[in-house]
Amino acid sequence: MSQDSIWFATLNDTERAELQAFAGREVLTTPDVLIVGGGIVGAATAYSLSQQGVQVQVVEAGTVGGLASGANAGGIWPDQQGIEYPEAFRNLARRSRDLWGKLPARDGFDFDWRVNGFVTVDPMHWETSPEDLAMHLLSEGLSAHAIDGEQVKLLEPHLRSDITGGVHYPSEAHVHPVKAVLSFARSSTAQFSTETRAISMDVNNGRVQSVQTTAGTIQPGHVIAATGWMADWFAAKAPTPPPLIPISGQMIATAPQSPLLKNTVLGKAIVFQLLTGEVVTGGSMVEGDVTTPDAQVTADFAKMAGELLPALKDVPFPHAWTGARPTTPDRLPILDRLPGVDNFLVAAGHFKNGLLLAPITGELMTEWVVAGKPSLDLTSFRWDRF
Repeated sequence: MSQDSIWFATLNDTERAELQAFAGREVLTTPDVLIVGGGIVGAATAYSLSQQGVQVQVVEAGTVGGLASGANAGGIWPDQQGIEYPEAFRNLARRSRDLWGKLPARDGFDFDWRVNGFVTVDPMHWETSPEDLAMHLLSEGLSAHAIDGEQVKLLEPHLRSDITGGVHYPSEAHVHPVKAVLSFARSSTAQFSTETRAISMDVNNGRVQSVQTTAGTIQPGHVIAATGWMADWFAAKAPTPPPLIPISGQMIATAPQSPLLKNTVLGKAIVFQLLTGEVVTGGSMVEGDVTTPDAQVTADFAKMAGELLPALKDVPFPHAWTGARPTTPDRLPILDRLPGVDNFLVAAGHFKNGLLLAPITGELMTEWVVAGKPSLDLTSFRWDRF
């Protein structure tokens, strides 16, 4: 069984070569901005800064898009996710969804964007009825409506026949997350250097003077931490311990199948089908950085997928992989200056929503660097809120 995520397995030869080309690149020693972390948040931020003429160096300890960015579900789901979070999150999510929708028209962006919708069909996801859930969602400004069993069949005829209703989120979208990271990287003027790890930094008079990396010392004008839950390289300079932990999840995928699904479907677990035909399911949550798939979890998810989609009942799932979601105590990201360090910004802890929030995060970090402050009120995302 392959432990590589389906996102890397479905790259073409040209895209694989692009990833490999980042390895061994020399680092810029005095960039305007050093971004530590080459996942979706780091790449989107590099792109946004590049659009403003800022010279950017990105260092990534592993592969571009290689950790949480290459292990997630690929969902752009502001409406379905929004109900779990406060209005401050929903405002960011809506803005970021709009930014995602504009990117496919730009040169260099090719990441399987599709507005395919999202359908929730398992009663465990609503307290009383789909109608009540949909009304609550609408009252919060989220786009959703209740559907009955016949409408479920019209939307997704391959689901099991006894589903009596659900909630449809028609505006939800989906992307190939690794292709998205590559799109941001290739469309920016930033220097991306992989297999390059940040080790520590020197701070004097409230400013970062230099960052030590495995490729040498860098003296940037600003530093942006986009390293998910990994904060060891700057923790010694933080006023309080970084409030970041990993919460791991596992996903599995089939080989390419005939068309079975259009929407992302949430039963007991998320299930969706890629444009290349693979059916993907999963989404467990275990605190800690779990790096090896669990065979029992694979079996459980395969069973749930077969119950929801009878055509999958005896279909093997040869791909299984894990990823760690960077998480804060309230599951909202940190988007803030590091207290006491004027030129150090933190863009981390996005939990399940790093992909969704990447474009708006990049724009906000760019505003901080270029204009000295963001255009939005980010009180809910401060470092010192805990």
